[in-house]
Amino acid sequence: MKRLINALSAFLMVILVAAPSLVQAEREDPLQVFPQLKRSRRIVAGFSSFLAAAQSDVILSEESFIQSSISDESSLLRQLTGDDVQANGPQCVGFIRESSNILMNLAGIAYTNCFNDADDQVFNELSKISELQLTREQYEQFNLLGAFRGENIFVDPSRIRDKLLARSQALASIPTVSAETLEALRVAFGEIKTSFQSCMADAQARLADNLKFSARQVRAICAGEASKQI
Repeated sequence: MKRLINALSAFLMVILVAAPSLVQAEREDPLQVFPQLKRSRRIVAGFSSFLAAAQSDVILSEESFIQSSISDESSLLRQLTGDDVQANGPQCVGFIRESSNILMNLAGIAYTNCFNDADDQVFNELSKISELQLTREQYEQFNLLGAFRGENIFVDPSRIRDKLLARSQALASIPTVSAETLEALRVAFGEIKTSFQSCMADAQARLADNLKFSARQVRAICAGEASKQI
């Protein structure tokens, strides 16, 4: 019997190590968006190269926030594997998983809102440049930031990835601008990136707080700690 218990314990350890899906949400990997962007930014030159790099810098600054979000969610889901939590049956654990998924999807919408704001700011800056005479319709053809509009990185990252690839290929046809205009755009993009990161940080902090609250619910309700204190 002792050997059987030891064997079962070893088996469970293998499962927990080899199957991260037990403590991670079952969704398409949102981080797949960023390697694609890092590759696609290398295929253009001139002013197109500047626009690709400037927009990419804004987008790639999201990666750390996505990683933190996934890490926070995984931390919550790991708590659901405890024996004391599982002892109350699958319903409580199921509700926490559903809640976690909803919170991540809501955070994805908040992150998209940050992209929308940055997108509008970039267009406002580019529309001021007389050399370009840019309409919104023309801008959308090479607008990398716009690939996130109407999308959710936690719901369907592959759609964002495909849109980024298609739009990056359109960057090659943009006319050049003066050195003075280019320098002004560098400054503007720096400010846009800072504003974007601030927006993302606020959204990620809200998600972290919500996931921590869910973690307290795991202990208080699923593990029954609240009733034990009465």
